[in-house]
Amino acid sequence: MGMAASQARLLTLTARLHDVELQAQSIMSQKIALATQKDALYQDYCDALDATSIKVAFWNGGVGTTYVDANYSTLCTYNKDRVKQYALKDNQTGNMIVSEEVKNAYQEYGNDKYAFAYAIMGYDASFGWDSPEQGCEIGIGTAQDDYGFYSEGGTGNSLYMTECEQEVYNAKSSDDVDLVDKYNAINEAEGDTAKKEALKNFRDYLYKKYSSHIFEQMNLDKNESKDYSECYDDKEWTDIAGEFNYYINLWNAINQAGGCQTVDPEYESGEEGNQWFNNMVESGMLTIQVWDDTGSQKEWSDTSVATSTNNNYLQNMQNDKELKKAEAEYEHELDILNRKDTKFDTDLSKLETERTSITTEMDSIKKVKDENIERTFGIFS
Repeated sequence: MGMAASQARLLTLTARLHDVELQAQSIMSQKIALATQKDALYQDYCDALDATSIKVAFWNGGVGTTYVDANYSTLCTYNKDRVKQYALKDNQTGNMIVSEEVKNAYQEYGNDKYAFAYAIMGYDASFGWDSPEQGCEIGIGTAQDDYGFYSEGGTGNSLYMTECEQEVYNAKSSDDVDLVDKYNAINEAEGDTAKKEALKNFRDYLYKKYSSHIFEQMNLDKNESKDYSECYDDKEWTDIAGEFNYYINLWNAINQAGGCQTVDPEYESGEEGNQWFNNMVESGMLTIQVWDDTGSQKEWSDTSVATSTNNNYLQNMQNDKELKKAEAEYEHELDILNRKDTKFDTDLSKLETERTSITTEMDSIKKVKDENIERTFGIFS
């Protein structure tokens, strides 16, 4: 009976030993999988550390620059504190991407950049007059010639400007020979193309030198000459000059591109706007353009973070918010994995202790069994 009991116990311990070893193998497999998860988590964290997004520079209260996430809103809307003026071009259509407001203004005043700028800034075509007289509108008179501008009497080419522009011209022409030459060049030009070019040169010169006078004359005419009780507003030219020139430049970009299309409002700003902007630029669907006003030839040109020569006012930089989020997620997930790993180590330690105990008992039983066998056979020998 002793031999049989020993053998039964030995079989039981052998079965348990196999079960313990199987559990240990299973835990080791899970530890290997856990190590793989840690590697993947670390790689994701490294990718987050390496991830960058396009940032655009703004003046920071006269003490340098600060960078914000670039999207349509931060890059392509008027902001006096942004260091440079930018625009977006759709590479599939060739059109500039603009807001609904800008597109509507261009559709109505596409033939006159000055009217376009005033319209976006809130000045309507008649500059707020209740009953504008012929030729008093901004850039476009109620009677127009073939070139899109007010012509005295509604026909001919004797007057190529609004009434307010004409008054400024009359006041300044006696002291500005270049202004008179450019005005005379309109009538001297032959053919529509030449006349349009001469007209453009004249009005560009007029606005470049006398924009403030034109703006003042508009308010003067409305308030005094036209006997209205109040001016359109109490702003001075210095209050609006920067914004006015911004929209003149934008008109040039749209005109150069041959048209414009609206941005999806969903992607104008916010995190979705940031992601859309970066994805579209990186994939080559959009091109960033910058208004270069540093040299004598002021113009729009393509730019990018990689090729930017404008003092790095566009940069690829880490997103602090996303970086902190990635760091928090990494530490949280790593803590979970480490706790699992600790539990696996504890379970393995318990199994190893049990395995040692089983093998010790098995060795003891085998020894007793062998001694019993040796003693029994000794009796019969």
